[in-house]
Amino acid sequence: MANNINKIDELFANYKKAGKTAFIPFISIGDPDIETSFDIAKALISNGADMIELGYPFSDPMADGKVIQKSYERALKNRVTMADAFNFVARLREISEIPVIFFTYYNPIFAYRTSEFADSASAAGIDGVLVVDLPPEESFELKQFIDKKNIDQIFLLAPTSDVSRIKLITSYAKGFVYYVSVTGVTGARRSLPAEMRSKVEEIKNIKDIPVGIGFGISSPEQAEEIKNYADAIIIGSKIIQFIENNLNDKKNIIKSISEFSCGIKSSLM
Repeated sequence: MANNINKIDELFANYKKAGKTAFIPFISIGDPDIETSFDIAKALISNGADMIELGYPFSDPMADGKVIQKSYERALKNRVTMADAFNFVARLREISEIPVIFFTYYNPIFAYRTSEFADSASAAGIDGVLVVDLPPEESFELKQFIDKKNIDQIFLLAPTSDVSRIKLITSYAKGFVYYVSVTGVTGARRSLPAEMRSKVEEIKNIKDIPVGIGFGISSPEQAEEIKNYADAIIIGSKIIQFIENNLNDKKNIIKSISEFSCGIKSSLM
C-alpha cells in the first residue's frame, strides 16, 4: 500500500483545522463532448472547486434524476469509454493536484475488470471512488484492490439510514461520507429538509468522519446554511443544467458555470 496520504484525507484534515467547508462540483465526463467537459472541469477548478466529482456515463443511472440522465445520454452519444475517462483524469492531473472522485455504477467496473480498474484509476490519479449501487456488504472485491492503491471508497447515507446502517457504512467508509439530503434521485430543489443538521450530528457522533451533503443543493443561500454543519457541499444537477440550457453556446456554458462556482465558493468563505 502506498505510504503517501490520500489527497481527500489531506484536504479534509486541513479544512477541519481551518474551519472550512469544501465545495465539490459534479460533472459528467464527455458532456456535451470530451473537450468541453474538460474545459468545464478547468473552469470549476479555477473558480473555487476544492475537489471534483467526475461521473462516468452509464446507460441505466437509477440514482440520478432527469438532468443527469440526459447528461449521460449526451456523453454516451460521444462513445465515452473507461479509457477516455482515465485519460481525462490524467490530463487534469497535469494542470492540478485537486482531489478527484470517480462516480460510477458497478457494471462498468465489472466489465473493465475490477483489478484492472484499480490499477488504471491509480495510474490516472483518481483519489476516491463512489460506486452508487455497490453497498458495503458487496464491495469486498473492489475494496481489496483500491485499498492497495490508496484510493478511498466513498459511501452514501440517506435520511432513512438508521443507527445500525450508519454504524455499518461508517465502518467501511474512507475519505468522507456522502449524505444524500433528500430521498429519491438527484436534482436541484428549492428547499432542503430541516432535519439535515441533526442527521449529520448523528453520523458524526457515531464516527468522526467528514460528511459531505449532496442531492438537491442549488443556490449559494443553501450552501451558506449547510456550511455551518457539513464538511463539504456537493452540487451536480444545478451545474449540469447550465450545460443543457446552453448546448449551442459553449462559451456561455463556461461563463455560467464559472459564475455559479464563484458564487458558491463565496458563500462558503
